[in-house]
Amino acid sequence: MISVATYNIHKAHSALHGCRISALKDAMIEINADIICLQEVQEINTKRHTISIEEHGELQTVALKGDLYPYMAYGANAIYKHGNHGNAILSKYPIQIWQNIDVSTHKFEQRGILHAVLEHPKYGKIDVICVHFGLFKGSRNRQANALIEHVRQSVLDNSPLIIAGDFNDWNLHVHHALSHKLALKDVIESTKNATLSNVYSKRAKLGRTFPSLAPWFKLDRLYVRGFEINEAHVKSGQVWQKRSDHMPIQATLKI
Repeated sequence: MISVATYNIHKAHSALHGCRISALKDAMIEINADIICLQEVQEINTKRHTISIEEHGELQTVALKGDLYPYMAYGANAIYKHGNHGNAILSKYPIQIWQNIDVSTHKFEQRGILHAVLEHPKYGKIDVICVHFGLFKGSRNRQANALIEHVRQSVLDNSPLIIAGDFNDWNLHVHHALSHKLALKDVIESTKNATLSNVYSKRAKLGRTFPSLAPWFKLDRLYVRGFEINEAHVKSGQVWQKRSDHMPIQATLKI
């Protein structure tokens, strides 16, 4: 079995709660997935000097991977004077190679596709792609097309594939494109054993992850190809409301 998760961590910062690195480190331990795809990871922000950052260091990726994840790939999409942010893949399995592909469609949103090839001790190579798509429909559609083309050119049809992230796809255009053109399965929609972590049962069952205070939109997705989905769920509850504005999705898979 392989445990996989995806989580938008909102740069580990909240206007109300300040730096949330400590809370998110607890989240990584609680999730304890073999592979986790993270979005809005702010690798560094020199403008923020808090006790929490001083305790854990300024590099969010280093703080979040801790002792759980010996392997990591990070792709900076937005780079500015005081830091940068992007996507990250944390893994308990060795990462052989990785690349970050710029799929930005305009200067106001910097977006990327982070693709890593992992080496599982039993199953061999697994392709893992972490994405964060734009807020505008046209941008999302172009980014989806770029993802589809990249997968067709770079991933073998019989290679186990995981694509996860924040797709901002409330109108389902990207979902339909990925499902049909790449034969991907959404773990929440596909499993008959989808479980719920607590009070937001109906919304969690539908895969709604945003906003965490009252999940309504299905912005986050975890797609697979070449896997059997054993179990999938959306994390929810008060403790998760305080960690980010998104809820994480987690699934247990086998080839």
